[in-house]
Amino acid sequence: MIAVESYAPIERSSSVAEQVAKRLLEMVRTKALKPGDQLPPERELATYMQVSRPSLREALRGLQILGVLKMRQGGGIYVTGLEASDLLGPLQFLITLDSQNLGSLYESRHMIDGSIARLATERITDAQIASLHRLVEAQVHLTNDSLGFRLADTEFHETIAAATGNTFLVTISHSLYVLGMEYRRIAAETPNVLERSLAEHRVIVAALEARDAAAAEAAMQAHLLSVHRSTLDVMQAKGA
Repeated sequence: MIAVESYAPIERSSSVAEQVAKRLLEMVRTKALKPGDQLPPERELATYMQVSRPSLREALRGLQILGVLKMRQGGGIYVTGLEASDLLGPLQFLITLDSQNLGSLYESRHMIDGSIARLATERITDAQIASLHRLVEAQVHLTNDSLGFRLADTEFHETIAAATGNTFLVTISHSLYVLGMEYRRIAAETPNVLERSLAEHRVIVAALEARDAAAAEAAMQAHLLSVHRSTLDVMQAKGA
């Protein structure tokens, strides 16, 4: 349980709700509040921070929208896992409403993931190569299971990013991947798309195993272009 003194009274220098939100975010940043921690009941928290319950509710609602806090069934507000899927959920929702953003998302992944594949050739381990081979072989049996294929696809790209050993690149790559989840769901339901992705994954793994930086970058970028085109075709057909 978090110490009561952590929820110090709020100074009235600006919007009370804004100050409450900033205080809670600071507690998350400093790990005074950790993923999975439960906040005190609303009445107690308002008393600790010496704010009105309406102001507290406004701050908590804002942090829930941002994906920092979540309400669990049965009551109680908790800190989320603070994963990219939690924090980018609201942004993902907005982006999926505007298909014109698909081009910008592809352009970003083309630059970032292409460079990640190039760097991975220098740092990837034999164990990671073996993991990629296992994922590709698993995908052979998942071409009729779009959800299962996408789960394996997530692990495939995460393994390559992790091979760079650069936590910033891992986070950026995963964030872009999360933002494109809805687009990939649409594309994955199109005939032959998963078979094509499987073939492209094999080329990527072969280039990584050969430690061929130029080939790995080109293979990753060709794969992303293929995903982009197939998704765009479906969205245009649906008038999205």
